[in-house]
Amino acid sequence: MPHPREPVDVPPTAPRRGFLAQLATAAVALTAGGLARPSRAAASQLPNGLADARARADTTPAPRGPWDLSWADKLTATHRQVFDSPAVADGEALNKAGLYLDGFHEVYGTTDKDINVVIVVRHKGIPIVLGNDTWARYDYLADRTKLKDPTTGKNAKRNPFVGVKPNDAYALTDPTASLDTLIARGAIVLCCNLALGAAAGMLADKTKQPMDTVMAELKRSLVPGVTLVPSGIFGVTRAEEGGCHYIGLA
Repeated sequence: MPHPREPVDVPPTAPRRGFLAQLATAAVALTAGGLARPSRAAASQLPNGLADARARADTTPAPRGPWDLSWADKLTATHRQVFDSPAVADGEALNKAGLYLDGFHEVYGTTDKDINVVIVVRHKGIPIVLGNDTWARYDYLADRTKLKDPTTGKNAKRNPFVGVKPNDAYALTDPTASLDTLIARGAIVLCCNLALGAAAGMLADKTKQPMDTVMAELKRSLVPGVTLVPSGIFGVTRAEEGGCHYIGLA
């Protein structure tokens, strides 16, 4: 079967309102199958009207296959937000996540532990989560994204959203909102496996390598702390089931 040439995930302008509609139908079917609901007493303790979302998440069956879904169990903070990043967009999703954290800290005196941030990188946003080794190996990433090294201003030979310093003259992202810093602050970063495969396909075409070889390389290259999910849409909807509100790129 031929590999994909372009990301097959939903384009960034697709309507968002339908993310949970299909899941609500599935939840009804699961309930009819005899799955137990959480107690009303437990649900009543949830803040900000998130009881219904938590109830849906609690009736989700145990995951199958190789996927690590431990991140979903961490969605327990008072404030929860998912940021959808279907494009690089100069790291806009990272900047929004940083602003969200800092704004709540300033207004409510919260700490990072009081907030769940989920960032879903999918579609054409995949370069954001690839490590410096991949950026150094494939000039195509800088050529395609038009991103510059935050220190030199030349075509990026490293991930420009990782290791950002306060004095980086060409940085697109504030150091407190760089990818590695957000992960250290507790942000959950998810990578779409479908879009990663599409990126591997394009790089394999450019370099005349086997698709499987490049895909394995990209998986190894993911920035530490990034979790692979079956698709970006799965990551977004699962985060919403866990009580996260949604913000996407325009």
